[in-house]
Amino acid sequence: MASTHKRSALAKGGARRPPVRRKNLNIDQEKLDRVVKILGSKSETEAIDKALDIVLYRDELVEGIERIIGTGGVENYFDDHPDW
Repeated sequence: MASTHKRSALAKGGARRPPVRRKNLNIDQEKLDRVVKILGSKSETEAIDKALDIVLYRDELVEGIERIIGTGGVENYFDDHPDW
């Protein structure tokens, strides 16, 4: 039988959940209130989790763009047309 610790780390279907730790942070309450409202979160914790997801997604996008910059195949139309 699996230990309680191992069971608690498993989500439905046996998928592993990332580790979650309790944190005590000093956060600008006005910013946090705005983020909760903007993201439509039900709690401050949910808002922070969503905001972290957004930052991580942005980082993935930037990395992807940096990988394709200069790979060719796309003409810079605006540089070739000075009358724009």
